[in-house]
Amino acid sequence: MGKYLIYVIIVLLPLTAIGQEYIIGLNGNPVIRSYVKDLPDEPLALKSTIKIYEPLELPFNDDFSSDYIYPDTNRWVDNEAFINHVYGVYPPNFGVATLDVIDANGNVYPEASPFPFFADHMTSYPLRLDNFTPADSLYLSFYYQPQGRGVPPLDYDSLVVDFGLYNGDTVFSYVDSVLVYASDYMGPGDTIFPNSIFESPCNPNIIFLLEDTLFYSDSLVLPCDSVYLLDTDWTKVWGAPGDSLEVFLEDKGSFFKHVMIPITDTIWFEKDFQFRFMNIGSVSNISSWKSNTDQWHVDEVYLNAGRGIDDTFKPEIRFSEMPDNFIKHYSSMPFWQYSSGTHNWDGDSTRVFVNNLDSIPHSAYYKYYVQDEQGDTVQSFLDLYDGFSGVVAPLKDQDVFAHEPFTKPKIVQWFKSTVAPDSISFRVSHVVYDESEVTTGDTIVFYEHFRNYFAYDDGTAEVGYGLTPGGAKLAYKFSLDNPDTIRGMQMFFNKTLGNANRRLFDLCVWDNNNGVPGNLIYSEENQYPEFTNGLNGFHNYLFPDTSVLRVAAGDFFIGWIQSSNHILNIGFDRNTNSREKIFFNVDGSWVGSSFDGSLMMRMLVGKNLLPPEPPGGKAAPAKLMVYPNPPQADGLIKVELPNGIDPKYYDYLTVRIYDIYGRLVFSAPYFESKSINVSALTDGVYIVNVLDEAYSKTYSTKLLIFNK
Repeated sequence: MGKYLIYVIIVLLPLTAIGQEYIIGLNGNPVIRSYVKDLPDEPLALKSTIKIYEPLELPFNDDFSSDYIYPDTNRWVDNEAFINHVYGVYPPNFGVATLDVIDANGNVYPEASPFPFFADHMTSYPLRLDNFTPADSLYLSFYYQPQGRGVPPLDYDSLVVDFGLYNGDTVFSYVDSVLVYASDYMGPGDTIFPNSIFESPCNPNIIFLLEDTLFYSDSLVLPCDSVYLLDTDWTKVWGAPGDSLEVFLEDKGSFFKHVMIPITDTIWFEKDFQFRFMNIGSVSNISSWKSNTDQWHVDEVYLNAGRGIDDTFKPEIRFSEMPDNFIKHYSSMPFWQYSSGTHNWDGDSTRVFVNNLDSIPHSAYYKYYVQDEQGDTVQSFLDLYDGFSGVVAPLKDQDVFAHEPFTKPKIVQWFKSTVAPDSISFRVSHVVYDESEVTTGDTIVFYEHFRNYFAYDDGTAEVGYGLTPGGAKLAYKFSLDNPDTIRGMQMFFNKTLGNANRRLFDLCVWDNNNGVPGNLIYSEENQYPEFTNGLNGFHNYLFPDTSVLRVAAGDFFIGWIQSSNHILNIGFDRNTNSREKIFFNVDGSWVGSSFDGSLMMRMLVGKNLLPPEPPGGKAAPAKLMVYPNPPQADGLIKVELPNGIDPKYYDYLTVRIYDIYGRLVFSAPYFESKSINVSALTDGVYIVNVLDEAYSKTYSTKLLIFNK
């Protein structure tokens, strides 16, 4: 009981403390949500199914180095873990499997509570152990780490490993589901209350009873069909209590702890042996803070015979982290600003981390090479960089409190192009290998993107960031080498439970006053967080063309002044660190941030991002193509712009539908709304508008809803 009371006090503190900045967990995983949303619309079976998995032969091995977000379907039977290279801190091998309280669709488990509950599972295929005996010395091994760059599991949460056998029956496992969006069922500002009934979109015989209030920008997982799995009887064989990464490092003396579990009991030597990792987690009891916590990261899972307790090593040289990018100060920036030369590394400034998984040191060779978008090698890099040779000590000898990179390669030449493009990309390949055995090595690829924005972040939010109280100001420092035009901002906001962070704020631009924000030189009032899915799902907040900010070279600050006491929860990237660029003001004075990381906030510059005005002023409203009109039984319509509209402007357009009384019933970005479900609309005449961000152009047509 004492632990529970302490936990409540901790999570209540942000709501009662004097204004300050906070880091909180995410209410969902936008990368997984984006993947689920982009899955092809395949026909769904209308019958209950039984999934049967053919047993695998040993060895079983997975290092999670693929780019796929779900576990390998040839090794694992479920898809709740998140395969990534951003959450783990210095893992043995690049890429980890993260278990948390986010389900396979990227949402917090609906049964999540302040009390420990069964969250993510990662379950192996059945494995054939019937040809082995205890004398064959079978071991399951893996590395694990709590928290990483996420949120720590509490001490009464845990990561466990179970062994199991199929018991001859099939049992209900889960209801196959489909992700739908609340905007398909209601208009902006509307809500659907608990105990409302939904029919499954893939099986009308299945009825779903809504448990929580549903808001316009929410998503909802509706059941389709029951799925039955081969029933497995599970026995816990190992567990670790929750810890912060800081305490874990002090206690274990390593970034990831290696675990060896022997398989000695004769009951496991059957043809359908399985093992699984399971996260027993908990969340805050306050709705607006109910978010992704309790991250555990697993790497290098290996099960085989003929092993001993000391069989913890293998002759492998592996990258541990993504090497630093080749642009000084930024992760991305406009090429016309970069070409001034001040953002080139001028010495041993980048870092490359490499692990040696063997028990003895290895002499390794590292190099990098650069290619342009067409795949042609940029020779100037190769001519001036000779590579690096050095000794890599074993991972077991790693000092976590004095962890140094294997090398800090010189970036001896900057990116060049024969033209001055609006956008250009370069492919940077990093290679490391054992000098005596070139096949023992690793390769990792990174893309340097030059776009029309300045960015510090890497495009992925591990946690969220916010301020209190109302009136709090947030400012982010950017520097221009050459005069330019500030056109707006890109921001990635994390969606919170019940849209608790959809609160008003003013977009702001300040000039520089001795390193902190000075005069407010521009503001765009009454904005809201706009939620998008995806790894790069930033929303464009464009300044109207009548308020062009043509500025000289120098430092500027972009950000907001918030109206509400609620945290706005902008994405916060913990893989890059621009802490010295972040400032906040809650009491009349600007102070620097106390958190290492980067805000998911970017400054847009350069050419006008809005469609140009035609000669003679604004164009008359143009007709949209909406069909079928009226909609068919499925309620789906397609919205297409008139011919001649440049697709490059699509990201800056918004589709809105009004009823005959002028009330807004639907709103969404155009690129997400080419196909709209209007089945929730009642019979009548509606106006469909497509507006640009500055409302300088409008395309419209009528829509007739007539349900027979």
